[in-house]
Amino acid sequence: MSNFRFTFILSIVMFVLMGCVGGASPEENIHNVLEETVAKEADYVEVQKPLQDLEEKEKELYNEIMNLGMKEFDKIVKLSDDALENISEREEYIKKEREAMKEAKAQFSSLDDYIGKLDDAKLKSEAEKLDATMKDRYQLHEKLTDSYLKSLTMDKELYELFKKKELTMEELEKQISSINEAYDQTIKLNGDYNTKTDEFNKLKQSFYKTAGIDVEEKS
Repeated sequence: MSNFRFTFILSIVMFVLMGCVGGASPEENIHNVLEETVAKEADYVEVQKPLQDLEEKEKELYNEIMNLGMKEFDKIVKLSDDALENISEREEYIKKEREAMKEAKAQFSSLDDYIGKLDDAKLKSEAEKLDATMKDRYQLHEKLTDSYLKSLTMDKELYELFKKKELTMEELEKQISSINEAYDQTIKLNGDYNTKTDEFNKLKQSFYKTAGIDVEEKS
């Protein structure tokens, strides 16, 4: 069984726009969209720790079940039910995470309104890269959570198998092998997602530097 979390999040910054007079400039509006997008992802950030805790707990339940013999079948059933409840909780957290990302994606879509108003060619090019990278990130997150939920469904099937007295070693090994393959795909997508988030954060800092926006990153 594999444990991981969607660890990379957008960096949050405070800013001072140099030379800004009068109404908000396209650069300032872009900054505002980016930081409002971060705020929309707050629920995504909040679910990471409880999800990680639940993953660790499920791993403990799995290991305990694997160390028991069929003479302790009643205990196996109880532990399997606990694991099934754990998985249901994780599904709810993932749904909450996906809703937060959906709202953030909608907020981010307003960036297009300001990119076209940028006069500087270099700045516009950097903003377009920001836009494309973030859209790729949201697509990856959707694929990642789809894969994660599929893996959870297969975990459920495993714990239902544990509750069968007539369970064969062949059935068990086949299901565990399928789960490991599913989690390998999820882990790969997780890595791709983290890389894309890191790429976006670097592009954002580069854009702020080119735009003359002094920023102070917050943890």
